[in-house]
Amino acid sequence: MQKTNSTAPSNTGSDTSLRTGSTTPADSGTQGEPASGKTHCLPTAGCNLEINIEAHGDVNIHHHCPPGMPAECGSPTGGEGCYPPPASGNTCLPPVAGRKQKSSPTRKLQALAKRTRVPSVLAASTLQLVRRHLAGKQPANALESAAFKRLDGLPAAVRSTLACALDRFDTLAPELRKKLFDPTVAQGADDAVDPDLLSRAFGNELVQRAGILSFDNADASAQERPGKIRVFEPGVEDFFTQVRICSVNNLRTSSFIPLISPGGRRPEELVHDCTTTLVNGAPQVSCQVRTANCVGDLIDGGCIAVPAIAAGDSAVLEGVNFFSVDAKVRFTARLTGTAVDVDVHVFGDVDTPVNETIDGEPRLINDCRVHDRIGVTVPADLPPAIYDMQVVVPNITGIAAFGSSLTSNSATIEVVPPATARFQITAEKLFCRKETSPASFGSDEVGLRFMAVSLLPDLSIGTPQLTSRRFGDVDSGESRDIARVIFDQQQPILAVAMSILGHEVDGEDAYNNMITSSTDIFVDLVKEQATFVKGALAAAGIGLSQLKSIGPYGAIAVGIAIAITLIVDLIVALWAPADLIIEDPTGYSLLDLAERTGADFPLPDATSFTTEGDIDVKVKPQEKIPTQYRELREYVSDDEDSRYEIHLRFNRTV
Repeated sequence: MQKTNSTAPSNTGSDTSLRTGSTTPADSGTQGEPASGKTHCLPTAGCNLEINIEAHGDVNIHHHCPPGMPAECGSPTGGEGCYPPPASGNTCLPPVAGRKQKSSPTRKLQALAKRTRVPSVLAASTLQLVRRHLAGKQPANALESAAFKRLDGLPAAVRSTLACALDRFDTLAPELRKKLFDPTVAQGADDAVDPDLLSRAFGNELVQRAGILSFDNADASAQERPGKIRVFEPGVEDFFTQVRICSVNNLRTSSFIPLISPGGRRPEELVHDCTTTLVNGAPQVSCQVRTANCVGDLIDGGCIAVPAIAAGDSAVLEGVNFFSVDAKVRFTARLTGTAVDVDVHVFGDVDTPVNETIDGEPRLINDCRVHDRIGVTVPADLPPAIYDMQVVVPNITGIAAFGSSLTSNSATIEVVPPATARFQITAEKLFCRKETSPASFGSDEVGLRFMAVSLLPDLSIGTPQLTSRRFGDVDSGESRDIARVIFDQQQPILAVAMSILGHEVDGEDAYNNMITSSTDIFVDLVKEQATFVKGALAAAGIGLSQLKSIGPYGAIAVGIAIAITLIVDLIVALWAPADLIIEDPTGYSLLDLAERTGADFPLPDATSFTTEGDIDVKVKPQEKIPTQYRELREYVSDDEDSRYEIHLRFNRTV
């Protein structure tokens, strides 16, 4: 037992003992805080105060902390004490005078909840690990042993932050907590985080996220559903294709209806012939649209692009009249005519009406405004070649003229062998186009975190690669060199998930260090858990044969990226005085990386999307040379009125 003395006025001649144990709500910013504002022990951490008041002399304060907790209380700054009190209702750290006001945790979490369609498993399990450790529980398994080892011996200030974050989680409105944090692992302090349960739960989360990306529905993999029947009885010379493939992996086919105007196709939807020339001693790739000798169809404007799909990977076909779950996809080799029918996963459009009214008359909707979807896996043993792909749907329409089945238009694809190249991704530069408002309150303090996770050939998850950078005094128009490799491929993979997070933190250097070190703890806990959930998809019942129900490798990688991005963002939002200015979950199949760094492909099209944290991301390809590609990724936060850019470089290394 340790002892500290402080002067107090004399009281009665008797010995009186007072034990503190009450706390105030986290939003008050005075969690268990004594009136003096001195360092105190948090009851939620299992730390008790015993105050003995005597007639004359000092007040003796004795405290008892469970194993692993600091031994002394009483320092105004925390020091070796149990926990310093949080000093602000908005954060778990004291505010810095004269700096920009930060958003409240509740406001940040409510904003995240508006766009979050699947709750986070690992964010909930991370807080559960913190809960059990602060309660003095003994580790129940190898996962908890690894996590508790990371938590042992933390400085008092960091432990206070963990306790505050946990308290904020506990005081969230139940509906908000359930929306953001998976309740499967968010239990009482006596309930251990079970690795097997955690792996299954995280696998189910990834399946749901891939389902959203491939089929726009979190539950798509768990069930098939037919699309609506949208057919008419054909006339004698009616050659209209009523079962129609409108797109393959988001590349529109030549049969897309309504017709696409000349010049209306994206560059990636047309075939390009590319050449490499030396310009001022440097190689440059230049590409022209191919207008003859097409492998696929020729339309106004050029040759339709032929999607390349690796043997064993999946594709998502979107179209109309996929009205039976017994539909199949037929692959016919262009050179030999050999055909193979493959089972598929059907997820029909049940929202678009069958008819519309035009000039007072009902008219059938059977064009590409319909979004029936099919997931199909290219057989791993299908020889690399050019194939014509068709959807074959059993005739359940009752119209005998169709025969036993209806067959769609042909969509041409190229089946390629799985890529064996190795790649590296480097973050080169941060550029501040517009700092957060109001600029009059000072420069931005920007903290960046990059996480890359590989999807391995057996669908297991590789060890995360973590990179952090922090830049102080960033103003509008300024740039900073990042110069860090954020992904370095060292083994065969199917895809890579990549998460980029940036927060603006105003304060003194020691204050920023506190936020960085506390965030590192949470990120490290996520990394510890990643070791135990690497087989998450298998635990959820997903293997290579089930790919058709969740989509291509790239969709799985993006799902992983969204999951790990949300984990950190949720936990940071609970406690830190940091505002989100950069959020970017993305993923690339190995074939995607090969095309970006290959001299035979043009620059990809510019794209944009909005993240769950309400950050607008604009991807702007910049340049490519053989084995290298550069792009600019812009991040716009309406909430913070900021615009930042990160420049990435992709290299093929082998």
